[in-house]
Amino acid sequence: MDGTILIIDYSEYEREKAKIAFDNIGEFEFIEVNNLQKFYNLSIKSKEISLLVLDLALPTQKEGFEVLSTLRKKPETSSVPAIILTKWDDSNYKRTALKFNVQDYIIKPYTTKRLESSIRSILKIDQSFSYNISSANVITMSIEDYITKEFKIASRANQNLSIILLTPIVTTLKSYNLDFLNNVYKTVIEKVKLSSRSTDTVILNDNKDILVILPFTNDSGASRVVEKIKNNVATGLNDYGVNFNDLFYAVHTTFPIDGKNFQALMEKATKRVEDKIMLEKITSIGANALDNARKKYNRFKI
Repeated sequence: MDGTILIIDYSEYEREKAKIAFDNIGEFEFIEVNNLQKFYNLSIKSKEISLLVLDLALPTQKEGFEVLSTLRKKPETSSVPAIILTKWDDSNYKRTALKFNVQDYIIKPYTTKRLESSIRSILKIDQSFSYNISSANVITMSIEDYITKEFKIASRANQNLSIILLTPIVTTLKSYNLDFLNNVYKTVIEKVKLSSRSTDTVILNDNKDILVILPFTNDSGASRVVEKIKNNVATGLNDYGVNFNDLFYAVHTTFPIDGKNFQALMEKATKRVEDKIMLEKITSIGANALDNARKKYNRFKI
């Protein structure tokens, strides 16, 4: 065992993400704290903790620094190295953190590699093998590889993961000129990003599809996010005189109930879009035409 890590963060997703970085380094035990009450009830033995990883929002920065101050006053944790993980990129907070002998201050969202490098440096853990990549081309993680990593986090925590797919209605888009559509699309993307949480990821592709990855979000939660996105985007599209439902289909799928991997979720999402298209075609036929079709069908019904 390479040590025991104390992780203090209200978000289970963020705690699991941090543990992924440690998994890439060695074998660690974790003590997890998700609220102030649990922290103050925590009993820490002397020299038990190797490293502290702390989010300042517990739920505010004031409580986060109070927790840090308490840890520094305890003999068992007074000299334990600490890493701050927070969304607050504030110079005052950084200066305050330094007063508590914090070794690193990392802004969320961060890459796993960023945290991993900090852990290795602080705990003085060398990589067993090093390969010079200074002359290599930049490699970007594929969407599927990224989702696979998120699936690993969700699976280990026994949590859901949802994907929202916003895909353009091609037949409607053909009636608008390209410049108009580009402006509309920029507005849609902006509103989608503003509707997302810090833990969510918005992905765009060449087909003008928009994917929103929702970690630790179940089916009902994803439904609420879809409605939030649609409402915010609709507000942004008012200036263009167009409606969201005239330009985009919005569907969502959830791991593991709709599929166990990225391809399965996207296949289910595509099927739901196809169902929407088929439903629109049926309803556009008209009530009289449908009644006549039913009567003709019933003539041959046994």
